[in-house]
Amino acid sequence: MNKGHFLIWILMIIATALGIYGQSFAYFLESITNTNHVVYYLTSITVLSILIYLVTPLLAYLMIKFEKIDDRFIPLYIFIFGMIGIFVSLWSVFVCVMWWG
Repeated sequence: MNKGHFLIWILMIIATALGIYGQSFAYFLESITNTNHVVYYLTSITVLSILIYLVTPLLAYLMIKFEKIDDRFIPLYIFIFGMIGIFVSLWSVFVCVMWWG
């Protein structure tokens, strides 16, 4: 596995962790700062997770275009970006909307 694949997988893991465990991360940030801005932390984490999901396919496309990674992984990346990214993003947006009331 070369550096390009490693970077793409690390970004997907980070985005998935932020999307699924965003509420826990927001509580953790609130416990560090001792403020009552948990909903703002959760909103920021949700936006960051979605942005990483949107940037990662673009990064994969650019790496394939400039031949940093093989194009045989295109179906796998499309499936992963599509299925996991959509479901995790919908879940994190749902949680964020419920927090906002």
